[in-house]
Amino acid sequence: MSENMKRILVSIIGVPVILGSIYLGGIYFFIVIAVISLLSQLEFYNLAQHKNLQINKKLGLLAGLAVLYLYYASKEEFFLPTLLLIFMLFMIIEIFSGRESPLLNSSIILSGIIYPTALIGTLYPLRQTDSLIGVDGLNLIIALLAGVWLCDTAAYYIGKSVGKHKLFERVSPNKTWEGSAAGFAASLTVIFALKYNGFLGSSFTTVDAIMLSLFSGVGGQLGDLFESLIKRDAGMKDSGFLLPGHGGFLDRFDALVFAAPMTYIYFIYY
Repeated sequence: MSENMKRILVSIIGVPVILGSIYLGGIYFFIVIAVISLLSQLEFYNLAQHKNLQINKKLGLLAGLAVLYLYYASKEEFFLPTLLLIFMLFMIIEIFSGRESPLLNSSIILSGIIYPTALIGTLYPLRQTDSLIGVDGLNLIIALLAGVWLCDTAAYYIGKSVGKHKLFERVSPNKTWEGSAAGFAASLTVIFALKYNGFLGSSFTTVDAIMLSLFSGVGGQLGDLFESLIKRDAGMKDSGFLLPGHGGFLDRFDALVFAAPMTYIYFIYY
């Protein structure tokens, strides 16, 4: 079976599950976000182990779940003390573990809790917002995902067919400026189409549309590039193998690691 066919089959199964959970919201969306975030976190730890680091993955994942629960319980104000306590706990564990590279081990565990878990997890409070500057959380999430996915699709196919100028060859040799520009243009197009169709509400301004396009079309590509950077550093082609044709969960959802928190910060705090 070709890689494209595998990608299509995974999408046929995965997209309805994700869209259905977004529509239902609440615990259903939280479960999907938790599965995506924690499996991506596990893949991040697996990449780190290729650098000969000894990661306490089970405790790291439990800590990641605790951080995600703060979103579910609307207790984001406890993020900083929770992360500080978690980091101190893992430093204490390193004192008694006798493992090499204790600073790197504890730092990687904390990094995995933030990247990708806490960052992707920002999708949950965005969805649960009943009315955000006149935009329903459901519609905002759909617009964000549409921008990210269309950006990814346009960048891949345009870059593959007409791309000639390398974007960041040392990070990702196959990405081109032509593909990147096409990806951003696709994101900009779909966001403005949704705005002028009234999907995002009358209070959603042109500036909001531009910002959301930047988050999905530029932020998403930065997330992709960063994941390519850490895979290259670990000497791995894919972050995992759980999604045939896509690689791992981190490969598939890396764009949201940047796009989701950027959207969260802008619309929640500004």
